[in-house]
Amino acid sequence: MVPSTASGVSERTLTLTLNGSGKASFKVDSSRETSRLTLEYHWHGALRFDVAVPVLKDPRHRRLSVTSVGTLVASWTGQYTSKGGSPSTCRYRGTNVKSNVTARLGRGTAGNTLELTLHPRGTGGFFSDKGRGAVVLCTSGYEQSAPLHFAPSWFFRDNLQDHGRLSSDTAIIDLPSTLLPDGLATVAFPNERGRSDSVALGHFAWDNRAQTAVRAR
Repeated sequence: MVPSTASGVSERTLTLTLNGSGKASFKVDSSRETSRLTLEYHWHGALRFDVAVPVLKDPRHRRLSVTSVGTLVASWTGQYTSKGGSPSTCRYRGTNVKSNVTARLGRGTAGNTLELTLHPRGTGGFFSDKGRGAVVLCTSGYEQSAPLHFAPSWFFRDNLQDHGRLSSDTAIIDLPSTLLPDGLATVAFPNERGRSDSVALGHFAWDNRAQTAVRAR
């Protein structure tokens, strides 16, 4: 059923169902330290937007800009090990950790794209790194409050230059415009890979790849 607004323009409730799954790794090899961090994560949620039918039918979605609130749920497991002056190990686990978010769906900056922008509705980032279903367990005498990389509170990202700006409290997912009004798309989010070699610091390498499936109905 398509309701009518006070202005007489009909609207449709659009539901975006999201499912993300990824694996991340970070390694350091130097004369002082050899460390490894791995993290496997999954998240899902559903967001509902009320969209004017003429805007939804426009294949270019030129006037699309709608907001909503919703809840995302994530689970993850991971491990950090370090060999050096003080060998240490940490294990990470999150089980059905919830994140209340504000979401905006609008036209993308590139042609034939949409942007889904997410903000946590709190001060602690997206998913809790520790507590509220998240656990960090380290060897005696060593402490971490979150994974050194790919923190759940940063939406499992390490490089926060999202769309050219620092965005620890913002996650932007690029989507094809063909997703609307009733479609399915799978995109790479997050998608981080690189390496760095330094005489002073050693060799760094990271790989964080996830597939996020989005269905619109």
